[in-house]
Amino acid sequence: MDVRVKQFAKILAAATISFLGIFIVLLTVYTYIPTYFYKFLFSLLTFIFLIAGILFISTSTFLIALYKKGTVFVFSPKILLTILKWMYPLILAIVNFFHGDKSIVNQFFIHMNNIFVESMKLKGTSKDILILIPHCVQDSQCSIKITSNLLACKACGKCKASDLKDLQEQYDCKIAIATGGTLARKAVVEYNPKYIIAVACERDLVNGILDVNAIPVYGILNQLPNGPCINTTINVQEIKDVIIRYIDANNKE
Repeated sequence: MDVRVKQFAKILAAATISFLGIFIVLLTVYTYIPTYFYKFLFSLLTFIFLIAGILFISTSTFLIALYKKGTVFVFSPKILLTILKWMYPLILAIVNFFHGDKSIVNQFFIHMNNIFVESMKLKGTSKDILILIPHCVQDSQCSIKITSNLLACKACGKCKASDLKDLQEQYDCKIAIATGGTLARKAVVEYNPKYIIAVACERDLVNGILDVNAIPVYGILNQLPNGPCINTTINVQEIKDVIIRYIDANNKE
């Protein structure tokens, strides 16, 4: 079984036990409390926890089924993506409470997001696309400022900037090199894309996907051979594959 499914299954089991424990406590208090007002209050709380628990457990089980399937076979991908975004804080809170691995949960979230975005079967031209790249992909010793102009890259081959430059020239898509979330959000407002391909580390990628609601975001994790935030690298072919899947064959340039 995939390690991300295993981790999510553990979270689901922990959540089930938690909801069951709270439900038993509330039901016990409701049974023995003598005052009518508090009896009503606890009956209401018990009912709310019961419904919330059933919804959370059934939705989580459904997400695991979709993860294994790799595509959405029922319901709207947009609605499922919205539900996933609502559930993420609760899932993360459960993971924090049980000192679980947040990294695996973030990877699961990004993978599920991509399944939903791909299942929307969006089509358009390469000019609709904005590719967000973290600044740390540039060689740290490079003196050329590519954040304002990627085409200024001299293609020395020490980082992936030259490959991105080739990608931009080949597909005529917009690429923004961002030094942080604020500049990434500014690029989204400036270019007003219909589709975003975002490359970042787990934390920034999850935050970016949660921030952007109106535009589909396909997330790709960058690689960290030198640790976070310095001389990171990316799989440019993976970005290219996403572009090819998005653009209509008749509009391919």
